Amino acid sequence: MTFADHLKKRQLAPATRKCYESIACRMGRKDPITFLRESISSDTPIGTVLPMRAAIKHYLMAEQGLSSEEADELLPKAKGQPNKLRDSLTEEELEIYRSACEDCPEPARTILLLLPETGMRIQEACSLRTQDITNKRRVRGFLFRGKGGKQRFIPLNRKASELVDQYLENHHLGGEWLFNSNRGTPISPAAIRKWTRKIKAEQGLQDLSPHLLRHTFATNALRGGMDLRTLQALMGHSSLETTARYLHPDAQMLFDALSALES
Repeated sequence: MTFADHLKKRQLAPATRKCYESIACRMGRKDPITFLRESISSDTPIGTVLPMRAAIKHYLMAEQGLSSEEADELLPKAKGQPNKLRDSLTEEELEIYRSACEDCPEPARTILLLLPETGMRIQEACSLRTQDITNKRRVRGFLFRGKGGKQRFIPLNRKASELVDQYLENHHLGGEWLFNSNRGTPISPAAIRKWTRKIKAEQGLQDLSPHLLRHTFATNALRGGMDLRTLQALMGHSSLETTARYLHPDAQMLFDALSALES
C-alpha cells in the first residue's frame, strides 16, 4: 500500500492528505525520525510541529506496518503536549490473556506469550531470525538490530526461554526466520494484531494490543524493582523520559498504599 493509499484509507480530508504527502515528498529517502528532528527546533511553532509529526507518524504506519501506538512511541513528543501515562493489564487480565493464547495457532501463540515476558515491539518479534537466539555472558536472549540499527540484547527469563525451546522443538519450520508464515516469510505484525483483537472481544478485556503487552512488561518490571536505566536499555528507548512514563502509580498500588495507612 502506498503512502497516498494509506492516507485515503484512513479517510483523512483531501487538504490534510495533500499536506502530509508534501511533507513526505520533502523528506525523500531520509530516515523519517531524523528528518523530523532536523526539521523542528525548540522554538518551532506548535502549529508547524504537529502536522509534521502527524505526517511522519502516518508514514511509519504505512511503510513499516506499525500501529498508531508504536509509531507514536518512536517519535519525539511535540513541545507543549503532555506525556501520556502508560496503561497495562492487571494481573487478573494477564492470566486471562495467557489462558486465551493457548487456543491460538503457532507461531502466533508463542509470540503472544513472549510479548509480556520480553517487552519487544511486535515488529521486532516478528522479524526475529533463528540466529538471533544467543548467549551473552551466560545469559540467554535475543540479540538483534533494533530501532535505528542499534544492536540490542533482550534477555529471556525462565518462562520465555521455555516458550522458545518448546516452539523450536515442536513447531519451528526451519530456515532463516524464527517465526515463519505459511509462505516461508516472517509472520506479519498484522496477523498477530488480529489475534489480540479476537482475544479482546472474546474475553471482554477493556483493551488489548501488542503495544499494551509491551507496556505491561515495563510496568511489571518496575514493580519488581528494576531501575529506569536498565528498563530503558531493555525497551530500546532513546530517551529516559519515554521510559519514565511507566512510573505512574496504578489503581492497585494506590489501593495498597491507602490500605497500609488504615491498618
